Amino acid sequence: MSTASAAAVGPPPGMDVRLSSNEAPFGPSPEAIAAIEKLAPEAHIYPDDQSVALRQALADRIGADPSEVAVGTGSAGLLMDLVYHECHDGGAVLAYERAFVVYRLAANNLGVRYDEAPTDGPPTGAENGYGRDPQALLDAITDDTRLIVIDNPGNPTGAHLTADELAAVVEAVPDHVTIAIDEAYHHFASGQQGYETVLDVGLEHPRLLVLRTFSKAYALAGLRVGWMVGPSELVRSLDAFRVRFNVNAAAQAAAVAAMEDTDHLTRTIDATLKGRRRMAAELRDLGVPVTAGLGNFVTIELGQEAAPIVEAYAEHGVGVRPLAPYGMLEQLRVTVGTPEEVDAFLDASRDVLADVASRQ
Repeated sequence: MSTASAAAVGPPPGMDVRLSSNEAPFGPSPEAIAAIEKLAPEAHIYPDDQSVALRQALADRIGADPSEVAVGTGSAGLLMDLVYHECHDGGAVLAYERAFVVYRLAANNLGVRYDEAPTDGPPTGAENGYGRDPQALLDAITDDTRLIVIDNPGNPTGAHLTADELAAVVEAVPDHVTIAIDEAYHHFASGQQGYETVLDVGLEHPRLLVLRTFSKAYALAGLRVGWMVGPSELVRSLDAFRVRFNVNAAAQAAAVAAMEDTDHLTRTIDATLKGRRRMAAELRDLGVPVTAGLGNFVTIELGQEAAPIVEAYAEHGVGVRPLAPYGMLEQLRVTVGTPEEVDAFLDASRDVLADVASRQ
């Protein structure tokens, strides 16, 4: 395993409170669990290679044709395939600084150039940091750019482009360049601070793809289910690159069931947003700068090396995420947990963060 990959895995699962991997702490829908259990006796049977029922359910949900939808082993798996599809014969991938590390890993694995558009600096006071300028991304496009990937909201910063900003980017990108909008965290962002999804805005571009996942708000991270939607010809070509039988039968059934349980999804989103607000407010009360963007996490500024702080949290039984793979050596990302997990994290923070250099 590469150093960057290993660092992205997070701490061992033995932590009493695991707030390192942006998992949904409230668990999957009971309907999804029932769907998995129902299929357990059929584990000897290969899954539907085309994921027909899941693709149809997704298409029905967004008003698309199933030919415009593909599924894969999480949105990360789809992104790895996408980078290879677009750049296997050369070119460059473009993203914002501090974007989801998989984009860089995929480009590095393929041996193609990975370009980054600059972002704003860290947070100050009650203001979030790492804001994104649409023009900075457009200015970074070169003749070699084959693929632009925008995590919106971003991970690990939670930064986002508003609906108007995203529309301006999509309109200005040349027709031959593929644009992938990674909306893994959209459930925690919609309707806030000018954020809207690509599908809600109705943006159009001949090579525009939207990627989403069942790992976050739907709490199916362990089953690895992601999907994308876009022009049918492009989606069909991308789908041909995947491993056969890539989404297992239990994952397909659980994803369909999870979509149908809208009450569980709403409870998960509401509790996550409440926890995010509480974490940000209490950390700021401690005088620690924090970015509470539009994901299911907050990003803390330490003003000093993060590794000893990670260890200090671990001594309290709390697992948090260092961000060295992003070049962020003095920051931590902390997932919003259950109310009890948030209590444990904040209790630990009063001790662990008491003397950090960033305190104001």
